[in-house]
Amino acid sequence: MTLAVASSFVADLLAGPRPAEWENLRQAAETRLAGRDLPATTEEDWRYTSLKALANIAFRPAPRATVDISGRLLPEMVGTRQVFVNGHHAPHASCPSAVPAGLRFLPLSTASEACHGLGSLENGVELGLFEDLNTARFEDGAVLLVPKNMKVALPLHLLFITQADTPLAVFPRLLVVLERGAELELVEEHHGVGTYLSAPVVEVRVGEGAILRHERIQRDSDEAFHLGTLKAEVAKGGQYHSRTLSFGARLSRQEPWVRLAEGAEASLDGLALLEGHQVADTHSFLLHAEPHATSHQLHKCIVDGQARAIFNGQIRVAPLAQGTDARQQSRNLLLSEAARVDTKPQLEIYADDVKCSHGATVGQLDPEELFYLQSRGLNADDARNLLTYGFAADVLNRIPVASLRRALRQLVMARTQAGSLGDLS
Repeated sequence: MTLAVASSFVADLLAGPRPAEWENLRQAAETRLAGRDLPATTEEDWRYTSLKALANIAFRPAPRATVDISGRLLPEMVGTRQVFVNGHHAPHASCPSAVPAGLRFLPLSTASEACHGLGSLENGVELGLFEDLNTARFEDGAVLLVPKNMKVALPLHLLFITQADTPLAVFPRLLVVLERGAELELVEEHHGVGTYLSAPVVEVRVGEGAILRHERIQRDSDEAFHLGTLKAEVAKGGQYHSRTLSFGARLSRQEPWVRLAEGAEASLDGLALLEGHQVADTHSFLLHAEPHATSHQLHKCIVDGQARAIFNGQIRVAPLAQGTDARQQSRNLLLSEAARVDTKPQLEIYADDVKCSHGATVGQLDPEELFYLQSRGLNADDARNLLTYGFAADVLNRIPVASLRRALRQLVMARTQAGSLGDLS
């Protein structure tokens, strides 16, 4: 397809081979991409996040590859893993018995009959450029279908790994559907080596009375760019609990969008731990479309060096959404003079009978708390590290998968240099 005045970045990515499946879906995405350029800081939603570094790199389609996944598996999920390497399902690294009886796991490359819902979650606004790029060029991914009233006992681990000897672009795709009364614990994890662009798209449908707990871990390479989109619809009485933990990538941006029906519940928490020149941006949107739904959002950032964190969280309460209970908090900790946080929680309320609140804090470690710990025998570094770990701990402590919780605690302790304090769990 020839784009009318498209940026060279977009045109170069679209110049690669287009998979044959889902022709209408891909054609619609390419049509929307015609003439579009990378977002600029003159656009309000990208005001604090520059993509100039991304535009200067020539990415090529990611080839199939093999990797050693030893050391990347969690004890509780050794038997429930499904691995994707460079955007392609890797059966050799996955566990053939990972999928419990009744649950359907299908690689997208072989799942056309189950993907009638792919790309059907619309949010009423212009689709993001990276979501459209994913739709136009994804090659593989996963469909998870949990049938009515099925309670999946063990967490399912989806591990996305990128191996980039030269700059690569990968477009993982995930469609998760829980039918009425189903329940699932899902861990989605991203790792990588080298310079690459990862633009995953995750679509979630939570049926009536169903419960999905979704842990999302971004541990990409320090030279990577991670630009992810999440769309979720939660039906009447359903629950969707998502936690996004960002530790890696040179630049990362998460765009979660959640729509709540009557009596639905959602939590949309996040933790970003940044150092050096890292940038982490979260633009979230929670839509209370129907009455008596509940949402809670806690987003925390720990920023060191010359790193930068951005949070823009929007909650919209529709006119019919009476009885809404929505709460949002952005809490941020600066560990250096050069670190920076830009935070903007927002409420749009068009109903009368609601309980809604939001707030934001940006600060440094409390000198009195540091003094207190030092007066109890800790040196200055250990006191600082303990308080930093404690700031992150309440997000980590909510992770229900014990082995994942322990692994992430160790990671945070290593990044805050709190390991010398022993076991803080």
